Amino acid sequence: MSQVRNLFAGGNTTQGFVSFFHEIMGEDAKRRFILKGGPGTGKSTFMNKIAVEIGSYGYDLEKFYCSSDVTSLDGIAIPALKVAIVDGTAPHIIEPDYPGCVDEIINLGNYWDAEQITKEKNDIIELTKQNKACYTRVYHYLKAAKELYEDTSEINRSCVDLTGLNQVFKNLINEVFMDQRRNNRVGKMRHLFASAITPQGLVNELPSIMKNFERQIIIKGEPGGGRQLLVEKIADYAVQQGFDLEAYYCPITPDKIEHIGIPDLNLAVISSHPPHIYQVDNAETIDLNDYLNRSKRWEYQYILHKNFVLFDELLDLAVKQLRQARSIYVSLEQKYIEHMDFIKVEQLIKDVTAKILLFAVD
Repeated sequence: MSQVRNLFAGGNTTQGFVSFFHEIMGEDAKRRFILKGGPGTGKSTFMNKIAVEIGSYGYDLEKFYCSSDVTSLDGIAIPALKVAIVDGTAPHIIEPDYPGCVDEIINLGNYWDAEQITKEKNDIIELTKQNKACYTRVYHYLKAAKELYEDTSEINRSCVDLTGLNQVFKNLINEVFMDQRRNNRVGKMRHLFASAITPQGLVNELPSIMKNFERQIIIKGEPGGGRQLLVEKIADYAVQQGFDLEAYYCPITPDKIEHIGIPDLNLAVISSHPPHIYQVDNAETIDLNDYLNRSKRWEYQYILHKNFVLFDELLDLAVKQLRQARSIYVSLEQKYIEHMDFIKVEQLIKDVTAKILLFAVD
């Protein structure tokens, strides 16, 4: 039976839109189909229908959802066949790295009535401008929220027992790796998102991503309390020991690793803190709040509370703007949907599915 993992390859973050789309299927890809075309041309439906058909043959799938609408797909990957289909339009524009031999462009714009769409020109331009304005505001709110998050982190860092934290790291390294080394090489790291800030709110896909890792270690703790530092140190050590790993980032801190999965060790190390609260039965838990100086931290209680409240309000404002952007985008999609030849697109879906299945006999 086919298993599916749900992930994000890009996200609305405190640094603007950040894309890891080139990592949906890396350099080992045998075929990567890059979808082009405007709103409403059916890119998500195209990928979803192929995913259902390929899944019916028992192939495991990775589904990459859109941070601007978690009901829509931005990409799919079939790891066993080393094949992927990705949405290559803005804001995650992708162009072929290896045209013809690996990458194949599919332009769904070939199936619209350009003459009729031209008649919608003024409305399309206006809706596009409104949509972009919403995203500009989203990123202003998120950037402001990041400043508050950093202030909270700095306060907590000043209250951390570094000696105790370093001992936790040493104990975990010794216990997890036990001097294991994977060949004489440096491991590879795959970068993706496990959570997203979306019109539907704060969403995380950790249960789907981590479900197959037999051993799971959950790291709890306040921002700046050492969660990310601990996860990043383990990631660095694993790579130096030759282990390949999956590195997952958070839209609040898109430059820092929040979670890792190490397939060869069947191990996941997961940071649990909003917006990615995570708990499962039989997981091991390390609470880094035990290494915070409570009395010293109490001196900042008022500031920490205000930071939390304002941070939450800014996130809420960002989500509301994403909802507004989504509403505008739906109107924009309608301008194209009305003038698409979806009968021909259906035939194209069948043709691409057949191409993908040919890789099963290579």
